[in-house]
Order: sequence, then structure tokens, then C-alpha cells
Amino acid sequence: MIAWIVSRARPLACWTVLGLIGLVAVACSKASNINPDDAARVRKIDATVERIRQAYTGKDASVFHSLFMPLDSLRKLEEEIQRDFAVYDRIALDLTIDRVMVDGTDVAVYFHWLGQWQRATDEQPLRERGHAILRLVGHQTLTVSGVDGDPPFGMADRRIQSDRPRGR
Repeated sequence: MIAWIVSRARPLACWTVLGLIGLVAVACSKASNINPDDAARVRKIDATVERIRQAYTGKDASVFHSLFMPLDSLRKLEEEIQRDFAVYDRIALDLTIDRVMVDGTDVAVYFHWLGQWQRATDEQPLRERGHAILRLVGHQTLTVSGVDGDPPFGMADRRIQSDRPRGR
């Protein structure tokens, strides 16, 4: 009697497993609801952020000049970046995008950063981390309209301020 139940249970278990596999295959084969234009825009945003990171670590000021809108605040930031290039021999920077908010042509990229800045005379590099928001404008071509929070740029000015003796 038990042998008959076991022999009957095996085919039933096999059919049950095959049925479950079929259901999973049908459930996983749903069409993607991602708009191809949105996906292309997200890739463009990611590529722009990576271009900024590479330009900073590679000390390529021309990229910043081409990506930054002609605003006073961004001109000041470009000057700070130039000072970083002049003060530090090596710059390493990792950026991790937390989220991207898109509102029409306005884009806000929230990111964490971790960087190392080293002068030839320093034994140890300066290590810092922070959070910032990169503001971009555009659709096909993205330009930087602002940087908020604690950006990794301008580390030379921060270090000079922290090295100054405090007046009482």
C-alpha cells in the first residue's frame, strides 16, 4: 500500500514542480514597463556624472568649462576646482548616486562621495567624504546649473581654512 502511494506521489510531485516552473516563467516574461526614452535619459545623466568625476580626477578643466552654465556661483566653483588642481598632485574620487529626481528639464542627482587628495610633500592623503546634489538642466544635452550640499570640489580652500589658527 505504501509503495503504491509513493509511486503515485512521485509523478504528482513532478507535475506540481513543472507547473510551478511554468507559472514562474509566465510571470517573469511580462513586458517591461520602462520607457526607452526614460532609460536613455537616465543613462545620459549617469554618463554626465561620470564625465564630471573623470574630469576632476584627471584634472581636465575644459570639461567643467563646457558643462557649467555661465553663472557666478559656477564660475566660483570652477576657480575652486582650478585651485584643487594646482595644490594636489593626485585626486581620487568615488561617487555613488543615491537617487535622481527629474522634473521636466530639471534634474537633481543626489550622491555620496569619498575622495583622497594628495600633495607630493604629504605622506598621507587628505581623506574626506560627504553628500551633495548636482543640479543639471536639459534633455539631450545636460549642463550643470548648480551644486548644493557638501560637494567634493574646492578641497584646497577647505584645507587652507582648517589650517589657519583660530583667533580669539
